[in-house]
Amino acid sequence: MLPFVEIRRHSAEKPWTYELLDTYQRSLADALVASSLDGGTPGRILISELAPVITLGRRECSQDLILPENELVSRGISIFQTDRGGRATYHGPGQWVLFVVDRLDRMTGDRRGVRRAVEGLLETGRAVGERFLVSQVHLKDGAATGIWTAQGKLASVGVHIHHGVLLHGMALNGYRTPQSFLGLRPCGLDAQVDFLFSRPDEDQFMSVPELLVAELRRHFWNQG
Repeated sequence: MLPFVEIRRHSAEKPWTYELLDTYQRSLADALVASSLDGGTPGRILISELAPVITLGRRECSQDLILPENELVSRGISIFQTDRGGRATYHGPGQWVLFVVDRLDRMTGDRRGVRRAVEGLLETGRAVGERFLVSQVHLKDGAATGIWTAQGKLASVGVHIHHGVLLHGMALNGYRTPQSFLGLRPCGLDAQVDFLFSRPDEDQFMSVPELLVAELRRHFWNQG
């Protein structure tokens, strides 16, 4: 059963924050858990451009913040604690956040297929990155797990499993804004970040979700 796709973008008129996204993904996960016996509830692919936020993962993140929290907040960047793996990272305008909320057994054939799920997300990000950056894109594992170019980290992955349902996912950098990764040592690494595009380009940026969905379906549901 293929998941539904939802694409949302933050605006002043219709705020879309990480907190709202997190609450929504958990409501979807609870519905999937409740329907696990008959499998009648499809999953969701949630692709979001969010209000500026630094999210903190399960690992110790205090050393990842370079600026004090009150200064970050004064600059319009909120702080949000999550239960995903990894350390601190940034989400906001110019970046797509991809959550695949579905049962692991349906995605990977294994209710404990966390590693395969993470590998599928990484391969999805790499394939999309190569559409724009050609041969520069490569994967790293260990403490540097993510999608990289010669210029820096292009995308990060962090997940959590809720009763066999995948939560959280991947953040893929589109273009830089003044708030992008401000006051942050992303994922605790002394490394640069990179972007798909050197400047804001609405048409190119909006082409990314369709590419992500096509790659996800190929990796997880044998479609395409």
